[in-house]
Amino acid sequence: MELAYTNSINPKTITITLPTPIYSRVERQSQLMQRSIAEELIAVVTEYWQKEVLADDIEQTLAQLDLLTDSELWQSAQIAVSSENTESMQELVEKQQRDGLTASENQQAQLLSHLFNRIMLVRAKAAILLKRRGYDISPIIK
Repeated sequence: MELAYTNSINPKTITITLPTPIYSRVERQSQLMQRSIAEELIAVVTEYWQKEVLADDIEQTLAQLDLLTDSELWQSAQIAVSSENTESMQELVEKQQRDGLTASENQQAQLLSHLFNRIMLVRAKAAILLKRRGYDISPIIK
């Protein structure tokens, strides 16, 4: 199988050999997503890379919390996801269960999921740091 990413400035072509079970799985997914097998493999690789970038982003954000003042930590420990983002995610989850998501909707769902995870982790680490600094964090634990 040859793959070429045609949406880039300088596409590269590769040939890969996949074990039959993996090929069958990719083939089924490509049919569900109504795209070619090559496009599906490109989507899988791109999604994996995006997750790695997002994971690095969260890691950097958490490391920076150690540098915040107590007041900034209190603010961080109490941040919340906007109702607009919550509603958007709920709509995407319902659509996923009903009809499936387009590539664009899937990307939006992943970004919202990343945002939710980031907020949860920031709140948790901020609370831990406040506790270590001697504060009573019971008002922010819900």
